[in-house]
This record gives sequence, C-alpha cells and structure tokens, in this order.
Amino acid sequence: MRRLRRLGAAGRLGLVLVVTAACGVPTGEGPSTIAPSDVPYGLAAPDPAPTAAPSSVPGDGGWAYLVGADEALVPRARESGTGPTEERLEELLAALSAGPTEEERAQGLSTALPTGMTLSVAGIDGATATIDLAGAAALSSSRRAVAQIVLTATSLPGVQAVLLTSRGEPVEAPLPSGALTDAPLLPADYAVFLTPPPPAASPSDPATAVPQPVPTEPRSSPGAPPPTVASPFVADTRPDTAAASPGAAVTVTDVRVGRHEGFDRVTLEVDGAGLPGWDARYVPEARSAGSGAPVDVAGEAVLRLVLTGVGLPGDTGIPPYAGPDPVVAGHPAVREVVLDAVFEGQMASFVGAAAERPFRVYRLQGPDRVVVEVLHQG
Repeated sequence: MRRLRRLGAAGRLGLVLVVTAACGVPTGEGPSTIAPSDVPYGLAAPDPAPTAAPSSVPGDGGWAYLVGADEALVPRARESGTGPTEERLEELLAALSAGPTEEERAQGLSTALPTGMTLSVAGIDGATATIDLAGAAALSSSRRAVAQIVLTATSLPGVQAVLLTSRGEPVEAPLPSGALTDAPLLPADYAVFLTPPPPAASPSDPATAVPQPVPTEPRSSPGAPPPTVASPFVADTRPDTAAASPGAAVTVTDVRVGRHEGFDRVTLEVDGAGLPGWDARYVPEARSAGSGAPVDVAGEAVLRLVLTGVGLPGDTGIPPYAGPDPVVAGHPAVREVVLDAVFEGQMASFVGAAAERPFRVYRLQGPDRVVVEVLHQG
C-alpha cells in the first residue's frame, strides 16, 4: 500500500508557514466566483432544515424552548423588547421561567425547569451570557432543562454561549452525555434535544443503540468525580458538526485510540483558550487541508474529523502532540488515525475505519477533549 511520507508536527508547521509566506496577495484583478465544489469541508452546503418548524417571531422577539409531547424541544415565539441585549435576555428568560401558555399546554407542551426556578442575567461578556439560577435545586440531573436555558438564551442575537452560576458561583451543568462542566455551554452541545429521543433498541439491533456508559477518563483536578451516566449509544453515519466557543484557540496535545465493548473510541485532547468545535463526516478519500494532496489511511472507509477553533502552537503557547503519527489501532472499527497540519484555524485528522459504520462525537472537560466513537457493527 502506497503511503505518503508525513512530516513531523514541527515540519508540517514549518511547511505551512513557508507556503503561506510564498503566497502573495493578488492585485489588479476583480473578484471571482469560487465554485461550491472548491469550498472545503462542505461550508458552502445549505444548512439542514430544522426538525421543528418554529412559529413566527414577533418583531425583535426571541424563542422560548419548551418540551413537546414527544420530548423534543420546540421553539415558541416570545416578546423580548427592543432595548439592550441584557434587558431583552432578562425578558426572554422570564418568559421561559413562566412556562407554556394555556394554549401551549393544550397542545401538549411542558417544561423541564424545576418549579420555582428563576433565571436572571448576571452579565454578558462578549458573546457569553452569565445566567444565575435561584429558587430551585441544582440542575445536575436535568439535561433537558439546561438545554431549554441554553437554546433559549442563544436564540437572541448577540448571545452565542451561556455560563451558569448560582449566587455568583459557577454551576456544574450536565452535557447531553451526562458529563458535568462549569465551562460555557454552546447551543450545538444541546442540538440533540431538538429531535425526539430514539425508541429503545432491541437486543437484535446493536447498530442503532448499544447501552454503554459515557467514558470516565481521569479528570485533571485531584479528587474531582468522573462523569457517571449510562445512556444508549445513539449513532448514525450522517455528518456531525458543532461550533467552537467564541474566541477558541486550542492545540491538540494528545491522541488516543481505545477498544471498548461494542465500539472503538478516538480521543483528541486539547489545551488552550475555549472549547473546539468539529465537523465529522465520511469522505471518499483523505486529502490534506493545506495542499490537497492525497493522504494514505488504512481501512475501507475514511471518517474525517476537522477540529475548529484551533491555533498555531506558537500562538497558543501550548506544546503540540508529538507522539506517533499515524496512531495505529487495528481495532474492529478503527484501523488507525492520521493527523494533518493546522491550517486556517482548523486541524483535520483522518480516522481509517473498517467500513462506514455509525459514529457519534461529543466534548468532555477536565481535561478538554473531543471524543469520536465508532460502532463495531452497522
């Protein structure tokens, strides 16, 4: 099997810098149209249609996300005034706390927010809103309630992330995976709640749901409890994307591949400012983001994982991963992982898979990492 000769991390960085320096800015020419097929990572593709059609927004209002009869979150229009963003967010959160109207309750809508909970805006820093919780127990076990708060707040223009506090102290909120974090929460983290939960899979259908606990990798803080939750492994072969937190600039510091019961796990640990996003999808072949040259990856299928919100090591000050490349696994689903260079705030890696099998991607904190899990069967 032919394999391209890969440079080490430092060599790849140097190559990218040399190529960048050699590319002069063209002058004297008018603008030209770029064909959609030349735009990388499918960025020119239209956004997917929403799973639930929202009602029309009145004026400068926002959305209050409520729980539908099928347990999926659905947006309902709410007035939020026309004043500063902080005042509008206060009104929108008050509407969320009030719950569904009588008409909405008759339609089967409800709320997962605990009775008596009040939400107040402690401030907005950049695009991150700090929301203080009062009048109810902690939300450590109510992922759907957290999803309501995050999706409602970020429906307002100017708010891209949410930080939860209680009496000014950070709150550990549950991610959809069940892991707890006190970091800013992004709407992409909770997009899974916009569709109804899948029915329980029968034992004869392991490709769609394999009961597995969410990973309990060691946390960086001594004595900090690991996330403990068991949930169905819901996965498919469709592209999976999530946005990076505002101002994110991270460096990949470690790459691990492990075999587990029913699936293989790829972990990319990162360090730096903020949380990375991702674009994960199966592609016909692996090609380097910078040069477009083909990259040889073992396996019958290529799952490309592009991390966004990535900075050059010289800018982040974080030493990059310097381990084996490729990371050879030879597991039932994942054969190996090949890394690409950092290019324009993104870093691609290629997961060589046995076939195009169902996968899922999620984020964990303590340490920060992006996890890809690929089912053995599918």
